[in-house]
Amino acid sequence: MPKNYLYKANKMIFNMEIGEQVATYENKEQRQPLVSELWAISGKCNEFTSKKIAKKADLPIKWFDKVPSFDGKRGIKKLQAERGILLLRNRTSPFVEQFQHPIGRCAKFYKLTAYNNCNFWCEYCYLYLTFRNMPISTHFVNYEKMFKEIISFDRSDIPDMLRVLNLGELCDPLAVEDITGFAEELIPFAAKETYKTKLLFLTKSDNIDSLLNLDHGGRSIMSFSVNTDKVYQQLEHRTASPEARLMAAKKLQDAGYEIRLRIDPVILYSTWKKDYVDLVEKIFVYVKPERITIGEYRPSKGLVSHISSRFPDSPLLKINSGLISDGTKLRYPDEYRLAMFKTIIDAIMKHDKKAKISLCKEDIKIWKSLNLPINGLYCNCLE
Repeated sequence: MPKNYLYKANKMIFNMEIGEQVATYENKEQRQPLVSELWAISGKCNEFTSKKIAKKADLPIKWFDKVPSFDGKRGIKKLQAERGILLLRNRTSPFVEQFQHPIGRCAKFYKLTAYNNCNFWCEYCYLYLTFRNMPISTHFVNYEKMFKEIISFDRSDIPDMLRVLNLGELCDPLAVEDITGFAEELIPFAAKETYKTKLLFLTKSDNIDSLLNLDHGGRSIMSFSVNTDKVYQQLEHRTASPEARLMAAKKLQDAGYEIRLRIDPVILYSTWKKDYVDLVEKIFVYVKPERITIGEYRPSKGLVSHISSRFPDSPLLKINSGLISDGTKLRYPDEYRLAMFKTIIDAIMKHDKKAKISLCKEDIKIWKSLNLPINGLYCNCLE
């Protein structure tokens, strides 16, 4: 790393001390449930499943003819209005679809869309932009259609490496598991009814106790997104702590589930190097993951205004001027990405020299510079 590294990166480094704004989010909201209201659309919602969820959640359902519009609130009020609600409705689009990265930076994996959006309050979340026209969290309750599509996918003729259905591309599939009980139904279904398909749950939740005694048949993969304590405290509001996620991962590994981890987004700040090395140390105290995927902070160009409207004091707003344009994304310059990735990879290799490591949505030249295998990818979303 060059001597003037920190000087050159000055625009991209921010202070991760916990400020008054973060304390406000945590003190007022951490004690509140993620979901305070259940909504449903009349005539466009499986009533049996919806009422079962309402009973489990001990919340009444508010029925609407169409989704109400949202006003121009900002900050915490906007977050409360959007992410304190869970909308129940049927899905008319396919549940199972193939993801294709717009500039080819990702394998064409398959996703299973059981939810849209998320009830956590992570400041960097790309879903603010993705669902800008429909900002409330949605759970699709026509399970019968979903299950038929899963069976059809299982019987289809596709390469073995693609036989994973990622539930975490458009949501956190376990964030509101205590409300919906959805994974409790899906996991045994996949174990009983599929032969080649695996489910991939990507989460920042520790809401997993109801999954420990399920008959999963080795067909469900649990992938936890983890970050440093400072990133968690500053940017990942209302999620489980990194240590709580790792404790949950250990419980699930002991119950026979395959465990994968994502260290993502890696963010450059004053003590990043020590903190990410410490994170790797903590990972191996709890679990030996089947594979680890690493990704940098890579916001879409249009995300800035959405962060600003919800987190007007977010430190993320201060670093975008130091990032470089890469298609529709902003990224750290190559030399900084390489330094960040190499630090984490070296720390992982000290614990497991045969560790399966990959990068998320990263240019092939970065893979090559880090001597990571390009053939036989160990990506989070693949078999």
